[in-house]
Amino acid sequence: MAQVDVLIKGYNKEINDGLHNYASTCTLVRDKDINMIVDPGTHQSIGMYIFALGEHGLALEDINYVFTTHEHLDHTMNRAVFENATIIDRYGYHRGDEHRFHSNDEEFSISNDITMVATPGHGGDIHASLLVRTDKGAVCIAGDVWWYEDLTPEIDPEATSQEELEVSRRKLIDMCDYIIPGHGGMVRNPEK
Repeated sequence: MAQVDVLIKGYNKEINDGLHNYASTCTLVRDKDINMIVDPGTHQSIGMYIFALGEHGLALEDINYVFTTHEHLDHTMNRAVFENATIIDRYGYHRGDEHRFHSNDEEFSISNDITMVATPGHGGDIHASLLVRTDKGAVCIAGDVWWYEDLTPEIDPEATSQEELEVSRRKLIDMCDYIIPGHGGMVRNPEK
C-alpha cells in the first residue's frame, strides 16, 4: 500500500493592508517505485524541501513525479525544484516538451493505490485531487476543495463554481477516511 506524509504544512494568512503570506501544503506520496510530491507550492527556500525530504531518507533528485491539484501559483511555483520529476495534472503527464494527455476522464490511475479524481469548482475544471489507498485507510489530498483542517471556507471566495465545488466536496467525503486540505494538515473525515 502507498504511504502519505505531509511534508510541509501550508498556510494562508493576511499580514496587513491586503498583503497575504501563503503557500500550499506539500505532501509526499510513496508507492513502490513512485516518490511523488503533491503541490510543491511557494515555500520560502529549497532548503525546506531538502530538510523535509531528508527526514524520509530522500533527496530532491529522488522525486520522480510532481502532482499539481490546480494551476494557482501557491500550489505550483516550485515544481522546477524537482528536476527529475514528470508533472501530473488533471489532464495527463508532462515532462519537458513532451505531453501525454488522457481523455477527459473523471478519474485515472497513477498506480494501483493512487488515483487522480477530478474535483472542479476551485480553479475551474482543471482542479483534481488524489485518492491514495494506505494501510490507515483512503487519504484524499484535496488541494483547495477545502483550504483548512476545519474543512473551510464554507463558501470559497476563489470558487469558479460553488455548485461544482459542493459536488466535489461530497465526492471526496464519500471516498476518504482522511483529508489533506490545500493549506493545512491531515484530518480525519468528519463523517467517518
